[in-house]
Amino acid sequence: MYERNRLGQMILEHWQKHRPQMVEELQATNQLVQTIYEAQETTGDLLYELVSVQKLDYQAAWEIAMREWALTASPARPQSSLAGTPTSR
Repeated sequence: MYERNRLGQMILEHWQKHRPQMVEELQATNQLVQTIYEAQETTGDLLYELVSVQKLDYQAAWEIAMREWALTASPARPQSSLAGTPTSR
């Protein structure tokens, strides 16, 4: 079973507010829980990469990671695209 953490809850609340149609579609196909879990895991991994490996400031890393699930065209299948992120600071 997937365990939703605080980040997962933030993702769900954002999607419910800004992407209600997507949430409905994911619920109808029983994919909402899995999709939120994937988004929270991908975001956590990206934050680790940006902050710990690339030494990016946390706030900047958070903004980049947030765009992955909040602002992408299709958050139903979040992607962790590290292309275009700063490699050093």
